[in-house]
Amino acid sequence: MVAPTPTTVSSFALERPSLRRRRRETPVVQPVTPLFYYGRENRLAGYVCDHSVEPLIEVARPLLLVGPSGVGKTTLALHIAQRIGINSIWDSINADAETASDGNPGVTSKVLSSRVLYQPAIDFAREFASSIDSKDMPRMRRRLDEAVVWVIDDLHAIADKAPAQEELAARLEARDAAGRITIVTCRRLPSEIRGLRSPLVSRTLPGLTVTLHPPEGETRHAILRELMMAHLPDSDPDSWRLLDGGLDAAVTVRELDAAVKQVAMWCRMNESPVCVEAIESAIGKVGAKEEISIKSITSAVARHLGVKSSDMRSGSRRQNIVRARSLAMYLSRQMTESSLTQIGDAFGGRDHSTVLHSIRKIESAFDEDATLRRTADQITERLTE
Repeated sequence: MVAPTPTTVSSFALERPSLRRRRRETPVVQPVTPLFYYGRENRLAGYVCDHSVEPLIEVARPLLLVGPSGVGKTTLALHIAQRIGINSIWDSINADAETASDGNPGVTSKVLSSRVLYQPAIDFAREFASSIDSKDMPRMRRRLDEAVVWVIDDLHAIADKAPAQEELAARLEARDAAGRITIVTCRRLPSEIRGLRSPLVSRTLPGLTVTLHPPEGETRHAILRELMMAHLPDSDPDSWRLLDGGLDAAVTVRELDAAVKQVAMWCRMNESPVCVEAIESAIGKVGAKEEISIKSITSAVARHLGVKSSDMRSGSRRQNIVRARSLAMYLSRQMTESSLTQIGDAFGGRDHSTVLHSIRKIESAFDEDATLRRTADQITERLTE
């Protein structure tokens, strides 16, 4: 008898804590599928999430999940938080029967929701600022320090908020000293994010770092097959393969979901079964990157620096306007195919030599002005999201 060939794709059911969210807080991202599929590209992530939490608790202080948007960082962070939270609950129940009377599941659920705290980094920064204004820092610190598991999502979002970073570094240190688990997600390693201060960087890296990648090969096929069965149950495998072959190699799970939903929408709109035209439409929508224009760059710079786009195109010589205009010219040169003359035309008909002078002036300023360099990086990242 021939032993079956082991599959290269594994999966596990995603768990999720019941979170209490305030109305103004950022909504929690929902998982695309009820299962997490992984192959060799995410083997470490799969191992961490699908095995006993005890070894993880020992080394993951904190646990850092790194990867581009759409690969499942938030989903896995909440899955791990749920498993650690449940583990800590039963430890408490066994140690003290009063924690949950008669094993009441409602009590257990209530305890879990108080033990797992999910907080996007930008919401943490807002709470920090509000607590300072209301002189209520002790209450905030107590809530953060006492949560058994604290999930801090999208650390990169507070790269421009130095005071909040200092407080977050202090909370991470306090939680580590108390043996508390903190899970942090970030698009890149914190050491690679301009604007994240060294105390915070040094507190996020000593634990366990898991890098997440877009699904590849058989993993991607399995995810696409499940999505097609969920949204287009009558489609045949040839449709899956055609859609898979037309999408970019680095497409994320969330982009796969968007592509399948696009096919389903096209079929409903045209009252048609899955066909080549529907799939090509989805490939074009998901694969197309929105072109960055001088206008979009100007608007982004204006919003970030608190000036008007019209003033940047005017003849104003006010220092803040000149600075914003020069930065927008620099980014336009970096992020578009526009010539110096075209850039000058977009900013009130300035000639190419004026544009070149402004660009060189900004480049020189980067060496001495870290804030300006960080501003350029943040605007670039926002435009390329």
